[in-house]
Amino acid sequence: MKFAWQETMNAIQRTTRVAAILVATASLIQGCAGIRLDRGLREAPYDWLTFGGAASRVNQSGSVAAPPLQAVWEYNALAGIRGTPLVKDSVVLVVTLSGEIQAVHLTTGERVGYMVLQSAVAGTPVWDSSFAYVPCALGSETLTCIGLRNAERRWARDYGSIESSLLLHGELLYVTTLDGIFYCIKKSDGMELWKFETAEKGKRKPIRSSPASDGTAITFGSDDAYLYAVERTSGKLRWKYQTGASIFATPVIAHDICVVGSLDGLVYALQMGTGKLLWKYDTRSKIYAEAAAAADSVVYIGSADGQLHALRIDSGARLWSFSAGSVISSAPLIAGDVLYVGSLDRILYALNRQTGEKLWQYEAPGRIRVSPVIWGDVLLLTSEDKFITAMRPAQP
Repeated sequence: MKFAWQETMNAIQRTTRVAAILVATASLIQGCAGIRLDRGLREAPYDWLTFGGAASRVNQSGSVAAPPLQAVWEYNALAGIRGTPLVKDSVVLVVTLSGEIQAVHLTTGERVGYMVLQSAVAGTPVWDSSFAYVPCALGSETLTCIGLRNAERRWARDYGSIESSLLLHGELLYVTTLDGIFYCIKKSDGMELWKFETAEKGKRKPIRSSPASDGTAITFGSDDAYLYAVERTSGKLRWKYQTGASIFATPVIAHDICVVGSLDGLVYALQMGTGKLLWKYDTRSKIYAEAAAAADSVVYIGSADGQLHALRIDSGARLWSFSAGSVISSAPLIAGDVLYVGSLDRILYALNRQTGEKLWQYEAPGRIRVSPVIWGDVLLLTSEDKFITAMRPAQP
């Protein structure tokens, strides 16, 4: 069976040729291509501007869309989608494996603009004010700043292959790379401020895990099986902890505890300040999920056997588990008392967050391997290969 990272690599290779053609012809179609947001977008507390909704990657929505839901539109991005959509005001930003960033109207589902990048986008960008910072998997421009008001590239830099999602803190961007290097970058010009190398050249393993932060330190996993914590301002190693296998998942940070799943099937909880192991929980299956979700002292994490586990974040005690029909490879989304989780069985499940009881389900056009997002009362569901479905609470 092929899991998330293997399929992403295959999709990137398939679409790189298409992206190259699009880049080569971009100069011929600039009159009709481009993203131009002619007005300033209003900010709301439930805007979804980064992977996981926050630097801590807790996947907790500031708004609620209570089930049952009904589809109001479906958008075809014409290429595979691996990053979560970002939403601000009435605009949805979508990135694709053909190397496009697309702007979609939240109300109608109509595309209002797009730009062509140099290669596939496998991670989630960051949306900051009127700028989008976008990672690319290949090429000589693997990190790009796009001005959304005037449809221009503010800067583009080469930081090696990036298949993870970006982290923004103030004026600084943080990114992990397949070269095994973690970078701190100035968002103003894209120049490197410092870098942390997990090992010497030739011995480094790829980093597919996206960075998470509590504001003082940044954590990420690596294919070398270590979970790293580095000081946010200096890049100095705070601690590292060795698990039993590669870590593809992104850590989640809550209550000064860092929680991450590993391919060894274990969930690890470590104290952010010291790296001390607090507990381990055995899911008995590999954990490919992008990340977990956390709220109210509970962490929710899925595994390759289709089980979703609700664990106390202070002790690792299991509160409940839920069986989906196939692999869970994306993070659940917390929306009030409801937990939304998708599976490769094409089903989006809505669960009671306290008990794990299934409240409702929806069959998507394809397999679900990207976390849903909620803005206002609209839930955006991404499914293979190229669809985004907008859903609202069903009218009585």
